[in-house]
Amino acid sequence: MNALLQLPLGQIYRVSRASSFDLTIELALRTGVRLLVCGNRLPFYDLAYELARRVGQGYVWILEERIVFARAETVLQLLDVLNELKPNPTPLLVSDLLARFGDEDNRRVDELFFQCQLELQRLSQCALLFVSAQARPPLERLGAALSRASRACEYSSDTQTTGNTDGPYPAPLFPAI
Repeated sequence: MNALLQLPLGQIYRVSRASSFDLTIELALRTGVRLLVCGNRLPFYDLAYELARRVGQGYVWILEERIVFARAETVLQLLDVLNELKPNPTPLLVSDLLARFGDEDNRRVDELFFQCQLELQRLSQCALLFVSAQARPPLERLGAALSRASRACEYSSDTQTTGNTDGPYPAPLFPAI
């Protein structure tokens, strides 16, 4: 995790959807995280359960003070949220970035994706910026564009949790707060 926090700014880092849960937990515990959810694949209740498991009663404080949630149901909402975000050193994780592009008119997809990419690049100048995305048909072209505009970042949690709260668990990284 320390190496992750030392990545250079100004890049959009691509993480797998599978690792976005653990990355969210680790960032919340270490620095805080701004979380922009575009799809339905990040289990919010499991975030609370995993934080409670790791830090005990301190999880409520972490949820209230260290995780800032936003949700985009459409691409236009995604662009609005990105436009409204002020540059801030707190890491930003955009989960399922491409999930909402499938609902858009094909004539506008490229323009909207380019606008989104510009906003992400702007925000990456001040903070680590991670995205997870899956390019399903017909969005393979956007997936390829995202691959060119971002750097792959392999992330693996030190505790190897999977978002499943059915134990057994390795020792937590932090003592109870």
